This record gives sequence, structure tokens and C-alpha cells, in this order.
Amino acid sequence: MRPSRFTPRQLLQPFTRKKVVTRSELLASCGCSPMTAWRILRRQGYLTSYNHNAKYYTLARIPTFDDQGLWAYRGIRFSKWGNLLQTLLGLIEESSAGRTARELQDMLHLTNVKPALTRLIGQDRVAREKLGGALVYFSRQPAQREQQFQRREAAVAEQRRGRPLPDPHHVIALLVEMICHPRQTPRQWARRLARRGIRLGIGEIQAVREHYGLSVKKGR
Repeated sequence: MRPSRFTPRQLLQPFTRKKVVTRSELLASCGCSPMTAWRILRRQGYLTSYNHNAKYYTLARIPTFDDQGLWAYRGIRFSKWGNLLQTLLGLIEESSAGRTARELQDMLHLTNVKPALTRLIGQDRVAREKLGGALVYFSRQPAQREQQFQRREAAVAEQRRGRPLPDPHHVIALLVEMICHPRQTPRQWARRLARRGIRLGIGEIQAVREHYGLSVKKGR
């Protein structure tokens, strides 16, 4: 007796009970081969989670995405773009002023997206520039990239204007240390100043560097 053939409806049946299912749950629902299952899913339209190592699946018609194109179900997270690399690329492309790794991590509720960003850089799919002491990721499209860069640069300049600087005498003492010891780190400058009774935190030193557009390499 020939076994009864499964139908696409059998494969999709788990989604009527749960909005999100695993690969094994999908295959168990119909008993078909993985190749057949993914062919049916492609016709239906599906998404994989960008967290949990893409372990979870949902149909494209199920999520209600927020303004950022993201959707979460019981801690399982999806985006309108697809997997993590596609999601990072989409968020960077649609941003008005580029994105830092910290901004992307906060948006996606992930602890570390830097390896994925490094892959995008290696694939030449995003650009990266250092602004305001942080690496910012931009679109590779020249016109879009230039607009994003200008907006980010303006935001960094506004932030610098709103950040109070230390006492002028302390600023002068710090600048002297930077000139005399350009290869040292902010922490080392702070220690040298502390021995002279001038106490500056790393954040204050960073504020001075940003205010004057100085990096460690520009100490001289």
C-alpha cells in the first residue's frame, strides 16, 4: 500500500498553532525531505530569526514589524530583511546618519554584532569611518554615504559643543602632557597629571580631545 503523500498544508500546519517553529518541528509535521520543505517555504515566503543562530522560522505574513523593521516573539527576533547580515545591512542603509556597533546592538537586543559587521566590511558591503571616538558604519552608495557622514559629523559636533570642558588650567596641563608624551594613552596622561594634583577622568580627557579634534597619533 502506497503511503499517503503529504500536502503543503501539512508543512504549514505548525504555524497555525505557533507563530514561530524550529526546523525539526517543520519536518516532523509532514515527513518530507528538507529540500522539499524549503521549496514550499520559499513559495510561501519565510524568515529565519536573526538571533538564536537562525534556529527559528516564521512565515513572512505573520510578523507585525515595528518602525525599525523588527519583530520579537517570546525573545525570538526577526527583521523584515532576513538574517543577521541582511538585517545589519538594511539598518545601516536606511539610517539617516550611519550606525555604530553599540547602536545596532541596542536596537537588535544583541550583545555583540562586531564579527558580523567585520564580515560586511570584508565583503565590501558597508563603509566604515571613525567619528567622535567611535567607528560608524555607512552605506557603500556614494551619495547616501556622503549624506549619512555629514549628518553624523554634525551630530558629533553638536555633542561636543554641549559637553563641558574641565577647568582651563587643567586643559592646558593636559595639552602639555599630550605634546610632551604623544605616544602615551589617556590613562597614562591622567596618572601623570594626578601626581601633580590635577585629577582628570578618562571621559574629561576624551572631551578635550574631541573638542580640539585630537587623536593619540596627533599628539604633537
